[in-house]
Amino acid sequence: MKKTRIFIYVIISIVALTVLLFVLVNQDKKETEAESDHLIDDFEQVTAIDVLTSEDISLTKSDQGWQVEDAEEQEDTDKIDSFLLAMEEMTGEAVEVKKKNVNLDFPKVVVSFMDQQGDRQRIAIGQMHDQGDRYYVEHKEKETVYLVDRSLVEMIPLQRLALLDNKILTISSQDITEIEIDNGTEVIKLNKEAPFSEKESLAHLSGWYMHEPYQHVYSVAFSNAEEMVVGVDGIEQVETVDGDDQYGLADSDFSIIFSNGVEEEKLIIGDPAANNQYYVQVDGKEEVYKVPTELLDPYSYKAYDMIDHFVHIIALEAIDELTIETPEDSMQYTMDHEENTEEEVETTVFHDGNELDIDTFRDDYKQLAGLTFDQIYKGEAVKDEPEVMISYLITDENDQSIENTIAFHAISDTDYAIIKNNSSEIDFTIEKDKLHQAEWAVQTES
Repeated sequence: MKKTRIFIYVIISIVALTVLLFVLVNQDKKETEAESDHLIDDFEQVTAIDVLTSEDISLTKSDQGWQVEDAEEQEDTDKIDSFLLAMEEMTGEAVEVKKKNVNLDFPKVVVSFMDQQGDRQRIAIGQMHDQGDRYYVEHKEKETVYLVDRSLVEMIPLQRLALLDNKILTISSQDITEIEIDNGTEVIKLNKEAPFSEKESLAHLSGWYMHEPYQHVYSVAFSNAEEMVVGVDGIEQVETVDGDDQYGLADSDFSIIFSNGVEEEKLIIGDPAANNQYYVQVDGKEEVYKVPTELLDPYSYKAYDMIDHFVHIIALEAIDELTIETPEDSMQYTMDHEENTEEEVETTVFHDGNELDIDTFRDDYKQLAGLTFDQIYKGEAVKDEPEVMISYLITDENDQSIENTIAFHAISDTDYAIIKNNSSEIDFTIEKDKLHQAEWAVQTES
């Protein structure tokens, strides 16, 4: 009986705690919701918006949607929609503060919203909060100051240009297939043409390849390729400038050619302009623009910093044979690949007829596949025999055998020159210790 009473008390306690927790959570939720208010009431009824700043901007709503008044260029509907959504979703926490203490006595930016009945709501933008994550915003009709997330406030356009289609290229990121960069020091040629079989290309994630300035073709790093391709759509003008000056365009040593395989556009970059911008021009056109430096940054890397630095990366599932030759030994591994019911490739590795533990071998192979070169080679042709040779044999999608050889020739006590497929040209070098660590990892764990 005593045990029964104890059990009942435990159940009652659990229920009481659950109810209390539910009440507290809902109370906190209500308090949080109460602290965050929508600034603009009945936004769906708004038919006109005026942004009053150094350059006044007016938007009006019609049956065709929202339009920017006096727009000299094509409007960008995505930019307009982003601005409208930010205003509709603008919420803030009401705070007690003196307007003069947060730059709201004489605000530099005021946004006015008016509906069909002529009822107006106005918000004024003050200074940023000390924490840097919110702005002080006053709703003038409500006579209330709020703290509003900066991401919403910074969607307010300060120039009409911010709502227009300011792209200066007609080629889009979806169509781009080639990029050629001449930075005055080197000519960098990039395209989507893979020099490898489909199996070899599995390990090259970006799908973009550098064909110049090096003798061999290298995979462009994924992050760099993404920046450059996506960046094509983002190259926009800040303003069009007077064409009387040359702006350094006539003798420019920096240009970028974008091609979609059918047509190409050449962007010429001139002198730096104020406010961290550059003067640019599309070859063959008269207009000269100012473009923010950050939009050109993805194309300003040196060739060496654009590419993956892998000596030779290939997925284990693509290899039929792997051979490592050193002055002391020659090790050969053979691989069998089978596709399981889930269409996944299962690999079995053999050495001297013995099956190896695949997990151990895979971990060791990662060291070999992850080998990276260290420096650009600037020496003369190498005639000595290689100290280490690594050979990869694969069967491509056409059932043709392909062998890639990577030879490592000693050029000093600390470094090897890397020669691919018996070429006479050398692009890069690698530290001896790095190679030996990866090479012996595979051999000793087998």
